[in-house]
Amino acid sequence: MKWPIVSDPLDDRLNLDILENICYGTGVEVNISALANTFKRHRNTIKEQVKALFEHRILDRPIFPFIWLYKEYPMLVVVRADLPRTEQVDRFLKEDAHIFGAFYVRDEEYNTLLIEFFKDLHSYVEWRKRIVVDDRIPPRENRYPSQTLFFSNENIIKYQPQSLIYMMEEQYRNGGELVLNGYRLNNLCFQILKKLVLGECIRTNENILAQKLDVHRRTIERRIADLVSAGVVSNPACRFPKFFVPPDHILVYILVEIKRSMDKIIKAVRSDPSIPLALETNIGRYNLLLFGAFISVEDHFRWEERYENRFPDCIGAMKKIYLSPQMTASIDQQKVSLNIIRQRKELLSGKGLLETVRPQED
Repeated sequence: MKWPIVSDPLDDRLNLDILENICYGTGVEVNISALANTFKRHRNTIKEQVKALFEHRILDRPIFPFIWLYKEYPMLVVVRADLPRTEQVDRFLKEDAHIFGAFYVRDEEYNTLLIEFFKDLHSYVEWRKRIVVDDRIPPRENRYPSQTLFFSNENIIKYQPQSLIYMMEEQYRNGGELVLNGYRLNNLCFQILKKLVLGECIRTNENILAQKLDVHRRTIERRIADLVSAGVVSNPACRFPKFFVPPDHILVYILVEIKRSMDKIIKAVRSDPSIPLALETNIGRYNLLLFGAFISVEDHFRWEERYENRFPDCIGAMKKIYLSPQMTASIDQQKVSLNIIRQRKELLSGKGLLETVRPQED
């Protein structure tokens, strides 16, 4: 029987149980046989290459990316903060349900850049008050006041974390070798890396999920297909461990003033493999926010020069912050998504309890 259609796919307990598992990675596996057939190599050879990618922290294990995050939390918040480097603050950054990324920086009076997601401005303000009251961060009088910028996820013009693999492919072809986290990738290993980042040769083990959730395998298969179709999750893939960025690359946060030819520049950004995330915005003189990945600061300078030459007199001011992977707080990229799913489960359980205790009408 087809599961009932609901206006909100997250208003369904089984959907949430499935999402919690597949977004964590339960029942999501690299298909070694498919890779062996694709590259015409022995299974053991493929298995060793895949093992190396995970053990050297070049890739995270496969998951279903929870793209409903941007609908559930439509407000992106970027905060420049002055926070002490203490165990208490580190624990707050790792555990908080709204912090997606945290970077230790040297930027004027600030030493931390935070990337957060919220439902709306009210929930953000309430959260800010609560984390001070709960002593999760020091009170304002003991630190420099934060600077907060708000962006709408509805203004995302590009979201392609997988695009960076094409940037790496170009580097690999030009340099002839690729060393990530001290591990030298041969051609086979790089081609496997590319497949996994693009979501190829990854399978879902519906039997494991069916046994764990005590439902029929075909029900699991159908539900997942419907969740993908509804845009709740995208097809499974492996992601780089650090907020979009491959190991040994830097992430650059860039606010850009586009004076003219916005449409042409947006088209260029959408086809640029160095830019996984871009949003239109209106922050003072800046009207474009970009997150870019580069091998080095010099590589980023060359990228800027190419855009200046391609679009003369179109690009004005730029404000940028270089975010080194060595200065990135270790935060589970699925943390925010899994917290959304678990909160929705709690909310649904509360609704169910309310229904059971509601007095019957005469």
